[in-house]
Amino acid sequence: MKYRITAVILILIILITTVSCGGGGKDKTAVTTASSAETAADATTEIPKLPPSVTQTDLEGFELKINHHSQQWLSWAKNILDVEEMDGDLFNDAIFERNRLIEEMFNCKISVTDQERIGADHVSKEVMAGLSTYDVWYNYDIWVLNAIEYLMPWEVLDYIDLGAEWWNPSATDVFELNGNHYAAASNFSVSVLSRCAGFAFDKDVYEQLGTDSLYSIVDNNKWTVDKMAETCVAAYSDLNGNSQMDDGDRFGVNSSFKELYNRFFLGSGISYVGKDDEGFPLFTLPDDVGAINKIQHIIELFSDRRAFNPAERTIAESGGMGSFNNSTLLFVSSNLLGLENLRALENDIGFVPNPKYDEAQDRYYAPSFGAEIAVLLKTLPEDRMDNTGMLMEALSYYSDKFVIPMYKEVLLKTKYTRDNESEAMIDIIINSVSFEFGLNAWQDTVANPFVIGAIVKENGNVVSTLESMRSSVDYAIQKLNEKLLSM
Repeated sequence: MKYRITAVILILIILITTVSCGGGGKDKTAVTTASSAETAADATTEIPKLPPSVTQTDLEGFELKINHHSQQWLSWAKNILDVEEMDGDLFNDAIFERNRLIEEMFNCKISVTDQERIGADHVSKEVMAGLSTYDVWYNYDIWVLNAIEYLMPWEVLDYIDLGAEWWNPSATDVFELNGNHYAAASNFSVSVLSRCAGFAFDKDVYEQLGTDSLYSIVDNNKWTVDKMAETCVAAYSDLNGNSQMDDGDRFGVNSSFKELYNRFFLGSGISYVGKDDEGFPLFTLPDDVGAINKIQHIIELFSDRRAFNPAERTIAESGGMGSFNNSTLLFVSSNLLGLENLRALENDIGFVPNPKYDEAQDRYYAPSFGAEIAVLLKTLPEDRMDNTGMLMEALSYYSDKFVIPMYKEVLLKTKYTRDNESEAMIDIIINSVSFEFGLNAWQDTVANPFVIGAIVKENGNVVSTLESMRSSVDYAIQKLNEKLLSM
């Protein structure tokens, strides 16, 4: 199977090769020229074959219609699905080329509509009216289950391989209920990856501590919650010399409660909500003694005000003292999109994954929440299912081949990071993307009430907070199960 390879894809291949061969530091660029790339692009070159689940088919002008959030509304995630033309921005150009490649291969049209907000009300109104305006919808993750009775499981589509890496199964599987997946974290959108959580840090502040390289600590499997707490406490300094803990001092970490503690808990492999043998949700945390012990230890570690001093006790507002702007802070909770915003700082900024609970933990976790994920509506006509499945699989697969590497190699590793070591950290984070049912699906039912009750209100009693939540969460599970069984 041979197709014309355009300049942007050739540049991508050169970039990936350059980086993998150990190219330079923060000013590294791919050495190529527009003329040489364009000349090579005119050649007929073989591209990666389609995945085994898909066969190239002439779809005779079929138009795949997709509806998702506008970038203006979902400003906290990167969610561009199509662009009108190439503009020299390599990431945008890769998206343009991916879509045009699929259109050429399948003789089809990829049509993307941006909408300011897509909630459960939009989904329900569409289905109740018997409409099928779009083949694929992208819903905000915490709103998906609010309209589950109007959704069609992805299993109805042939050609889709939800276990493949381009569907991010560690994230997608959270929305598998009673044997059916009701939402999918396809790499067709980088929204989920852009929200992968980690911590940015001020390298100059860290170097003043005179300790081992933070990157080597991560590489040597010693980046744990205890190590981070120890480092945060060591970073504290009474800079103004008034013997009081106030805005004039330097602190360990700045974050909202929601961002900070969900990173620590989920990064430690803790689950809020599990599933029974038949795939129905269970509120497992109240009975998980090991997880509760971990949570209590984490809360104790970061109750030290030198590490985290919350000026505002709200769930979502960033209230920790200290700031990167005046070098009075070591860490700030961030994500891959956040690297773009930090680029404007004069500080020398690094980036590391969420800490593990301890060295025995076999992997890092990068919780991603607040992204858009793909859903199918019950009104999708049967005669559009095959083409929709075929094209979504192909788009997700070629995203994994071209768009995701461009996002990693060009935006994250070349434009937004400032040292070679951060590149390895980005690989760890992207390869560790994960969802948690109690956060991604039921943030307002489980994650937020738990963090508010156990930490924000400073009662410190994890067990009593969980017990106080048990009846309401179990009731929510009961109502969800009734919907699932009736579908």
